[in-house]
Amino acid sequence: MNLNPAHYFIKRYHSPDLRPMELKRMLNLWFPFLMNRIQIISISNDFHEMQVCLKHSFWNRNPNKSVWGGSITSALDPFFPVMMKQIILRRGISTEFYSKAVHVEFLHKVETHLNFHFKIGDIKVKEALEKLEKSGKYENWHSIDGVDNMGNVCVKGRIQVYLRKR
Repeated sequence: MNLNPAHYFIKRYHSPDLRPMELKRMLNLWFPFLMNRIQIISISNDFHEMQVCLKHSFWNRNPNKSVWGGSITSALDPFFPVMMKQIILRRGISTEFYSKAVHVEFLHKVETHLNFHFKIGDIKVKEALEKLEKSGKYENWHSIDGVDNMGNVCVKGRIQVYLRKR
């Protein structure tokens, strides 16, 4: 009998029947997210949408009292690949996945919480399925805006998702 929680979480993480609440709990308890004050607010049942909040606090604030760029990048980096992996996994295709590249534009100083609404449309999913079927891999850019509590777009990000069939 294996009672190792890390083994259990890894097994569930790569399972096609992973529930959004389980993923939310796993990611919210992940140490780098805890320290950077990154919190997953919600995940849609089909993994097509995710709400993430980067909380402005003492732990991620620089001497100018704005959020460090590294914390912002950490809040952008993993979510599109994780969402795409789960969407594809639910269709019976097991993949290796990661962010191949991240491009971030800092438009304004971030002095409040920063909110991100990650969304993957059906067209992107169809394109990914076609590319995986044809060449065994998928690479594409996804865009995201970081909006502060006053409704200002402070950050524009682009994440290149990479998936490869196992």
